[in-house]
Amino acid sequence: MSHPSSSRGRGSRDRDDGGGDGYREASGTGRGDAAERRIKVGVGELAVATDGETLTTSGLGSCVAVALVDERAGVRGLLHAMLPTSDEERTAAARRGKYVDAGIDALVDDLVAAGAAPDRLEARVAGGAEMLDLTDAVGPRNVERAERRLASAGVPIVASDVGDGVGRTVRFGRDGGLVVRAADGFERTL
Repeated sequence: MSHPSSSRGRGSRDRDDGGGDGYREASGTGRGDAAERRIKVGVGELAVATDGETLTTSGLGSCVAVALVDERAGVRGLLHAMLPTSDEERTAAARRGKYVDAGIDALVDDLVAAGAAPDRLEARVAGGAEMLDLTDAVGPRNVERAERRLASAGVPIVASDVGDGVGRTVRFGRDGGLVVRAADGFERTL
């Protein structure tokens, strides 16, 4: 089940209006099989899984997905961030997952609240494509900010699939592997 740090165990809101806290309830098959339940993480959102659900996100162009896991505790989290950083503290707090820096901080906090140990966290990073020919492209800046923020949090990046000019979709399963499918059909597991 997904666990917001402020309301563990009660489920989560399923809102797409941009005003939610970024958590989604797992949508199951009705058979109670945690391996088949998915938590969809939208743009600018983050979620934590503790019962074997698969975390998924799509539409990763210049956005970056940061997948964190404490395998021993069985706790995983996924962030789908749009922008590297926010200049306004208030804006970042209002929508934690929108920004790479605030989103990583919030995801680490939520994972620890769900039982993860900060020193056992490992990261996988995907996305950060250069979708448009811009001088100051957002994708590479998102990747660079994720690398710096994870390093400052002491979380090693064990695998990544970033850059290029292709969009991606990711699935983060209970085994801790991040399956990345590129828009060109190529699929790899990090």
